[in-house]
Amino acid sequence: MLQKHRGPSNIRRRTYACSTACAAIFVAGCGQQAAPPSSNHLASIQSAVICPAPPTHRAVTSSSHAFSAAPPRVIERNVGYCAYIDTNRGVVSVRLRPEHAPSAVNDFVYLAEHGFYDGLTFFQTCPAVTGPTCPAHATAAIAGDPTATGAGGPGYTVTADPVIGEYLFGAVAMYGASPSTIGSQFFISKGDSSALARKYDIFGQVTDGIPALALLAKGDTILWIAVVPTAPEP
Repeated sequence: MLQKHRGPSNIRRRTYACSTACAAIFVAGCGQQAAPPSSNHLASIQSAVICPAPPTHRAVTSSSHAFSAAPPRVIERNVGYCAYIDTNRGVVSVRLRPEHAPSAVNDFVYLAEHGFYDGLTFFQTCPAVTGPTCPAHATAAIAGDPTATGAGGPGYTVTADPVIGEYLFGAVAMYGASPSTIGSQFFISKGDSSALARKYDIFGQVTDGIPALALLAKGDTILWIAVVPTAPEP
């Protein structure tokens, strides 16, 4: 069930700071250069709104994994959303981006509301030489297939959004055999996957739960996914 946001105290503005350290500074004839950021702090789409703490939530134990039609619109205009993916490694918080990927966010929220993802596994981690196909040049964990083969889905497809953003650390994108359509499969980038062809619908960015994301491995379980409305991006 879609979790209701409780008051403005849960909304915090993210501030960005940049610091550089130099082993030596040459003051004659050269300017200062900032050191490149660690790949673990790259963001595909910057967010000005941080996700609040994970809500109390229970998994849906009798969820459907087959739908006869594409979902109706369940997300609201001018509203932000945070998704919380509780795994056996911990909770990964994701800032969803309906302003960039409304079709993908609506699809993901609809499936999460119905408990579709509860109990499914991360059926592949990439790169990999065996098992379901990985997106080329991606360092990622893939989930959302009830068959765990890479060929399953919710029984429908939706037209994908134009790709906005980069497949950098923490990017969350839809995945499937046909990038022009989306179903239920998605991946979370566990590293810099910017060499990946720009064809998979990016609909979110990890904001918290980095240790859990780093530990995700093939076969790990999604215990539940909860979605909470928040302030929209300014």
